[in-house]
Amino acid sequence: MTAPLDPNSSSPKGAQSLSRAVAVLRAVADAPTHGARLADLMARTGLSKPTTHRLAATLVHEGLLAYDPATRLYTLGVFCLSLGRRAGTMPAETATEPDAASVPSLYQRPEYRGDAIALAHLLCDRHLPGKRSHPAMIHESVSGQTSELSFGRLAEYSSRFARVLATIGIRKGDCVAVMLPKGVELIIAALAIWRVGAVYMPLFSTYSASAVNARLESSGVKAIVANRVLVERARKYIKPSTPVFLVEGDHINRIEGRVTQFWSSIYEAEPLAESATYAADDPFIMTYSTKTVEPRYGLLTPVRALAAIEQYMRLGLDVRDEDVFWNMTDQGWEYGIFYGLVGPLLIGSSILFCDGPYDVSQGYRVLSKFRVTNLTAAPSQIKAWWRGDPTTASHQLALRVVTVGGEPLPRDIIAWVTQKLGVPLINQYGHREAGMIIGMKHDPHDPRSLNRVSVGQVAPGFSLVVLDDNGAELGVGTEGILAIHVRRSPLFWFRAYRKDEAATKARFRFGSAYYIIGDTGHMDADGCVHYSGQASHAISMHKD
Repeated sequence: MTAPLDPNSSSPKGAQSLSRAVAVLRAVADAPTHGARLADLMARTGLSKPTTHRLAATLVHEGLLAYDPATRLYTLGVFCLSLGRRAGTMPAETATEPDAASVPSLYQRPEYRGDAIALAHLLCDRHLPGKRSHPAMIHESVSGQTSELSFGRLAEYSSRFARVLATIGIRKGDCVAVMLPKGVELIIAALAIWRVGAVYMPLFSTYSASAVNARLESSGVKAIVANRVLVERARKYIKPSTPVFLVEGDHINRIEGRVTQFWSSIYEAEPLAESATYAADDPFIMTYSTKTVEPRYGLLTPVRALAAIEQYMRLGLDVRDEDVFWNMTDQGWEYGIFYGLVGPLLIGSSILFCDGPYDVSQGYRVLSKFRVTNLTAAPSQIKAWWRGDPTTASHQLALRVVTVGGEPLPRDIIAWVTQKLGVPLINQYGHREAGMIIGMKHDPHDPRSLNRVSVGQVAPGFSLVVLDDNGAELGVGTEGILAIHVRRSPLFWFRAYRKDEAATKARFRFGSAYYIIGDTGHMDADGCVHYSGQASHAISMHKD
């Protein structure tokens, strides 16, 4: 991931690094009570921007500082505050470390808690005062035509379609299936579903008819939003009473459902006055494993997962306000949903959609045309680019960083990205039940980083341990079962699979304290994770 996950930067070695870290800490302590910005810390310490950012991120990681991305202010962290309380008011014999579960995460702010969370407000409406005309989505067609959907238009169209959904009886907790390619209709449908408090269930464009119908049946969807191809695959599920919203321009043979034209229904409806709210544990996304035809490992993503999604967008992917961000992955699986759809909307960044079959030459065209600075992709996509030639791009690439969400890449591909493209490569690893939790940064300006053999360090908000076959924690360097320590991981949100007690029990076979990832490995003295392989049929997020 970014600096907090770089083993050579997150743990400063030597007196000089320690002195600089202390200087940053003192600068924050001397700042006004509301906190200090990065520029303030640079001015007070005399350090360069990269050094200040690296040290501040490390102090945040260790709990000495806290950072609020909404205001970009650094303040003293919970560890420093607890030391102050203990030194000033608590007798030595009663001083105890705060329970990790009780320490609020970096991004667990009030908007992600409670029982009245306006999801549509977080993902769209709060951005309107400053970004009404800013593109919420930029769409590039296969033929090279570009269109945009502003936050203002997204708010209007999603409010109108939310009224349509409410009129046909879609209520809080109902599941609505969306089977659409990347485009305007997909983002409008998703936000409209969240405006009525319902659950968004995307379906992979590559699903067979059997897989589509099995998932529709298992989840009990109350309505379908789709194009012709995917409606044809859902014929077995669709009954005369099933509401189907079909995008205009797609002709279908007669089906049993109540077919309504998507855009016509929007233009005929009045905007929904008020959006529904969710509780932190209410689900807003429903997915199944993409690896089986059967609807297995049903994953209900709760609203509180937004805290982990925001952290990954800002720290894991290092998406900045000035970035042109492109998540190339499909919005039918978790990495694309979390970080290609929800994540950009959450932080007010533009979604860049490129439709049609995956094509390397088209990818280079998009990179150069939109001057993409921050790219994230699946391993298979990076491997395909590696076999191509970046010089085919019509203009010089503007890339600042490339992230790969999936299995560790071989060294030759790492060398190609870092040397041929000349940008850092952040190779990450995670699970659909947790998001991306481990990362390693390979930087062309740091030769040592190119030869690292671990998969990286654990992201802030998560704690990883290694267990033996009896569930006992193992020491440094000992190989065993990788697991998330639930109590020490405030950003870990998964608790159970939908209607699958056996699969849930397998994940928590040593009790609720540990979530079993399903892979084996060990951790070294620097806190870096070394992946060995799958210990079981684990459900990981690195499905190509």
